[in-house]
Order: sequence, then C-alpha cells, then structure tokens
Amino acid sequence: MVLVLRYRVLTFLVAILILVSGCAWFGNETRRAEMMTVPTMSQTLADARSSSTNAAWPQANWWQSFNIPALNRLIATALADNPNFKAAAARLRQSQAMVDAQAAELYPTVDANISFSAQRFSANSTQAKLAGENFRQLLINPLILRYHLDFWGRDQAALEAAVGRSLAVETELADVKLLLATAIAASYFDLVTASEKQAIAESIVADREALLNLHQVRLTTGLVTETPVLQAKMALHGAQQLLAGIRAEVELNKNLLATLAGQGPDWGRSIEVASAVLPKPLALPADLPLRLLAHRPDVSAARLQARAAAQEIKVAETAFYPDVNLIAFTGLHSVSLTDVLLQGSSLAYAVGPSIEFPIFEGGRLRANLSYQEAAYDAAVERYNASLLHAVQDVADALTRWREIDSRMTAQIQSVSDADDAKGLAVSLNRNGLNDRSDLMLANLEAHEQGLRLAALQGQQFKVAVQTIKALGGGFHDIEADNQKLSYAN
Repeated sequence: MVLVLRYRVLTFLVAILILVSGCAWFGNETRRAEMMTVPTMSQTLADARSSSTNAAWPQANWWQSFNIPALNRLIATALADNPNFKAAAARLRQSQAMVDAQAAELYPTVDANISFSAQRFSANSTQAKLAGENFRQLLINPLILRYHLDFWGRDQAALEAAVGRSLAVETELADVKLLLATAIAASYFDLVTASEKQAIAESIVADREALLNLHQVRLTTGLVTETPVLQAKMALHGAQQLLAGIRAEVELNKNLLATLAGQGPDWGRSIEVASAVLPKPLALPADLPLRLLAHRPDVSAARLQARAAAQEIKVAETAFYPDVNLIAFTGLHSVSLTDVLLQGSSLAYAVGPSIEFPIFEGGRLRANLSYQEAAYDAAVERYNASLLHAVQDVADALTRWREIDSRMTAQIQSVSDADDAKGLAVSLNRNGLNDRSDLMLANLEAHEQGLRLAALQGQQFKVAVQTIKALGGGFHDIEADNQKLSYAN
C-alpha cells in the first residue's frame, strides 16, 4: 500500500513538473514570412519570343557549345585550381561532416572511464563518519551508456536542418561554378574582341601614318598648307592612343583570365586567342518561367536555407518540453586496490532515465525561439529577393539581346555601306577622278566601322553568356522541379 502511495505521489509530482514546464510559454505568435511565387512575366516573354526560338535549357557544360577548345581548357583549369571554387568545395565537405555529426545524436553513445583518487577527509569535516580518515578510491567503468530519448523530435529536426544546410551549400557550390564559368567565358570573349580590335586599330594607325606622309609630301611641294598636316598629326595621335588602350585591354583580360584560372600573370600570356562564331538567334526554353526555380542554383540554395531555418524553429520549440535521457553504467568501484578485481562485492551498476524540466530560464528559451523565427523570416525574404533577382536577370538578358540585335543589324549595314564607299573610292581613283587622300579616308572609315562592329560582336557574345547565366547554366534541382509551382498568367 505504501509503495502504491509513493508511486502515485511520484506520478503526481512528475505531472506537476510537466505542467509547470509547459508554462514556459512560446510567447506571442507572430506571422511568419511567406515564399512568393514566380512573378508574372508573360508580356516580357511575349516580346522576346517574337525574335527568338524555343529550345531546351542550357546543358551542364554549356561553354562547349561555342566550339572553342581554348575556352574549354580555361574553364577546366579554373574548376581545378581556382582558390574560391576550392574554398566552396571545402565548405561543402564541412557541411557534410556536420550532417554526420548531427546524425550521431540519434544513436546511443557508449564509453568507458577509469579514475583513481587518494583522499583524506578533515577531522572537522561535516562528513562525521569519514572524519579524519584516509582512503583511496578506484572506479572502473568499462561500459557507460547514454541515450537521448527524442520524444519531441528535436534531434530529428536538427538533423533535417543540417541536411538542408548541406544541400544548400552543395547548391551554392553549383552557383559558384556557374559564376566562375560565366566570368571566364565573358572575359575570354572580351579578349577575343580586344584582339580583333587591336588588329583593326593597327591598320588605322598605319592608314593615319600614310595619310600624314602624303600631306607632308604635299606641304613640301607647296600643294597644301600646314593645316592638313597638323590635322593628320592629331588624328594619328588619337589613333595611337586608341591602339595603346586596346593593347592594355588585351593584357588586362589575359591577367584576369589567369587569375580566374588560379594561375599567375605569366601563365596568361600563353592563352590562345581563337576566333569565335557569333551566337545563333536567342533560344529560350519553352517552359520558362515555370521551371526557373529548378534551374537557378541561387534560388534553390535560398529555398533550402529557408527550409533548414524552419527546422531550427522546431528545435527551439522542443526546448520548452522536458528533456529525457537514458543513462546506464556498470563497473567495479572500491576503496581498496586489492579487492576491486577479486571480489564480486565491488560490482556496481545503475540504469534509469534522467529528466530535465525547464521551469524558469529567464526568458532564454523564448529569446532563442524568437531568434530562430526571425532567422526563418530573413531566410524566406532572401529567397524572395533571389527569386526577384532571377526574374530580373532573365528580363534584363532579353532586353539586352533585343538591343544588341538591333544595333548589330544597323552596324552591319554601316560596314556594308563603308565597304561600298571604299570600292567607289578605289574606282574613282583608278579613273583619276579623285586623289589618293580620298581613297585613304574611305579606307579609314571602313576600318572604323569594322572596329565598331567588332565591339558589338563582343557585346553579343557577352549577352549570350549572360542569358545562359540567367537561365541557370545547366543546373537542375529535381526536388524543386517536382514541386507544384503556381504561376498566374
């Protein structure tokens, strides 16, 4: 009867503690941030599709579509040697190790310990029974078991949070790869363009020198005044400045490419400059923008971070509930070194639960929960911002493509007109209807129009790269692709 009464009292006390611990209220609930859907861009796409074709999403190794072996080698070298990319890969290994560490919390731990101490209790100690005694203590515990009973799902939520963050880091690595590859491709096309401009600029300088020589000869013979000579000198100096700037542009692009590849500037001097074929007409995926979420690594990483933050809220909430641990040990305990291993009376063991009840934490638990809720809201808003940025990237790429396409059409016509004018000047000069200076000026105009065309061609290559980047550069998040994405047309 007494035993039953004690059991009821113990049960009652445990219930009271649980009830009291439940008084550590979560606090006033606030509205959580919400993930937005893909913004409407049907009109933007309608304008772009009038001058584009339907195609699949970019492939993983999209740079190979340009058919430039030198570019392929540059990107391969960068993915192997670029310090920033290797640092991102190291962060991925870190996050994966954290997942393994968090998964270990779901399993019991077993360890052992041995301790020895020599002790004397004071004769005036409160330990009256042992006052003035000397003794040695030997504890041998070959088996100590600890197991956290995850009644409220704290360990599971923490594991899911760790997994989510690891997946986010893996996705961020894909984003770093995309940024690195697009930076190299854009810089390489800048180098190709600068090399072509350098060849044209050298021809312009040669033409300006020839025109200056012609005017100097005429000045010597008294056919012209000094004014054309001075004008020709100024034009030559301008052409020389242009050439110097373009040569510096070539060197700077080589330096940049060497750094992106994880190499020194001398390595960049050997970069092969190959001619490239102009991009084909803009091709957009037929299912844009619905699947944009699955093809943008930055958006996918932000979504995974938000999901991990949601699990952290669950972890913070479980701190308001009693924490239960199962503890057990078995070993040999004795104050005598001689009988600890010889007498069975030295055997000691214990097994039982350990329950901790949060009653008064000074607001620490509520503060931690509020912190995790705010972290979740921030993660969601970062996702929303990344989604808006992704849509803007697509819209900007389409706008730039239409702009460069119109400018290219007009400039190609200008080059054609300059070539016709040059041909006419050659014909007139052959028939004695104009002088040699008219022919040189027509040749100069053709070169200057070619210089503008080369610059526009370089911009067109870069816009093509920017479009590939805006479309995710071959990244594919299967999980995001399988989700039901709502989009209002």
